[in-house]
Amino acid sequence: MSYDYSSANATLELPNPYRVQNKLLFACAALMGAAALFTLFEHRQSLEPIAVAVGLGLLFASVVTAATGAKRLRFFFGRGRPASLAPELPNAMVGTSDQASTIKRILRDGALTYPEPARAIEGVLYHWVPRLITAPLAIQEQAKIAFYNLCAMLVTAVSFALAWGLFGTEASRPLLSMAYFAFGVFFLLRPVVAASTARLTTASLVALLAVAILGPALVGLVSRALPQVPQISLAPQTTMLLVSGLVAVALVLAATLEQVQPPPPTQTSARQSRVSLNVPPSLLLDELERHLQEQWVERIPNRRYSRISPVIDPQLHAGPFAGELLEETQPMPMAHTAPATIRQALQSTRHRFLTLLDLYAALLMVVAVGCALAFVRSVEGGGELPLRLLGAASIFLVVAAFGFRASSRLWGRFDFASVLTWVEMEGTYQTASIGTGNNFTGKVQSSNQIVRTESMTLRVWRARIESVVFGKDSARQITAMFSTDAEAQALADHLIQFGQTRASLVAPASEEDLGRIQALATAERALQGSIASPAQDRIAADVAAALGRPEAGTPAPQAAQAKPKFCPSCGHRNPGNARFCMDCGEKFEG
Repeated sequence: MSYDYSSANATLELPNPYRVQNKLLFACAALMGAAALFTLFEHRQSLEPIAVAVGLGLLFASVVTAATGAKRLRFFFGRGRPASLAPELPNAMVGTSDQASTIKRILRDGALTYPEPARAIEGVLYHWVPRLITAPLAIQEQAKIAFYNLCAMLVTAVSFALAWGLFGTEASRPLLSMAYFAFGVFFLLRPVVAASTARLTTASLVALLAVAILGPALVGLVSRALPQVPQISLAPQTTMLLVSGLVAVALVLAATLEQVQPPPPTQTSARQSRVSLNVPPSLLLDELERHLQEQWVERIPNRRYSRISPVIDPQLHAGPFAGELLEETQPMPMAHTAPATIRQALQSTRHRFLTLLDLYAALLMVVAVGCALAFVRSVEGGGELPLRLLGAASIFLVVAAFGFRASSRLWGRFDFASVLTWVEMEGTYQTASIGTGNNFTGKVQSSNQIVRTESMTLRVWRARIESVVFGKDSARQITAMFSTDAEAQALADHLIQFGQTRASLVAPASEEDLGRIQALATAERALQGSIASPAQDRIAADVAAALGRPEAGTPAPQAAQAKPKFCPSCGHRNPGNARFCMDCGEKFEG
């Protein structure tokens, strides 16, 4: 994804939301790097394999932690972000998509759809937090995973405490600790670190409860049949695994539930009108595009999700048509201030448990570094203690990495506001011919082929929406809708007025055309004055002789010597006593 920069505004230049977490990451990276360099420096001569391996491991963890913070050291959020709600259509392209149909359904129904809980544990969670059902899907998914993993670890911890502490014996406890440690690593820790649900089914739940009671006796029977092997107890490692994991998952669940808000409003504005036009309906779609372009937010083009142009077949005199346009304005960030310091984050309700989760992860890394250094110091002495320290350091590093990664998804939350506009039109068209001008004596005539729509249905759907995204490149989801009745009515009135005021006749309108028509009229009057006058005089003399008037050439009385009248419309010369033009029929005044 490229960074689309514009100097016209700085609204999309959001503050870095990872500032608090980056500070802790760089501090942990510096601590692990210093411990790694110290370890490698101390054993540069002896080249103790275990010590060198621990030093390289700490150095690798330090570089990975620093690289994670360095990737988010600068936060760029360009005009191309956040992600669109549906595939966008380029200009002049016609089409739609399934995602656009979903948006239209949301606008039409005025409702948001959420999946219902399916599992028993999910039912308990949603009963505990009823408002979770209307939370963003990413919040719901992370809350369900965290709650499920918390229940799995809690059940495993209770089972281990009963099996090892209450019913265990000196002979069975080492094997029980090894079994529970392996179960915790493969069935609990690995799914938790991978951000998936722990593998705790109904069968495994029954097995854990049964093993808690019957496990020591079963271990006693099995141990008699096995050869004698050194008994190594992993009870401390198992305890640290379960306890540290329980605290981390509990903080993740608390931080996730802090993102849940009251049920949002879901209101849209809808206007439906019946319109009769004498112009093609595609003109309304063109005017709608111009009108929406005038309302671009911060001069950023709207995101077009659906466009269907009304199709008019000129070979048919009548037929149905349908058209629509669905656009969204550029999503603009809502008022959201990312805390810059740990103190500000602890005072913020939304970021309080997130900060505690990061602080806990940082504390685990500090403890892990301490255990690793203690292991290197005592590695030459051998014994069981160094292995316990190495196991503790490994467990704490893994759980700390899980904590940082889980909190980073919630740190990257952004809320946006935009406007969705959907206009659809449908009806039946009819073609007809219309002409203007005098077909018998007129010099200027016009004939037009028009498309008429009678009682076309015009629908306008509009809503101001709020959406959320977790991570600047992740999918965006609508979380709330607000009605905009006044704007929807104004848009419908504008389209109706535009369609009803369009001209349906064709006539010369340019200055060049009008000038040429004036020149032709002047030439016609000149020709009529020089050529047509003798003929008209002879006709007038013949009519006078037939009526018993003086013959042609006889001077007429003063009243008959009226000046000829020229038509103001066509310039034709008429007798002085004429009341109408003999050419175009125009009535004379006076």
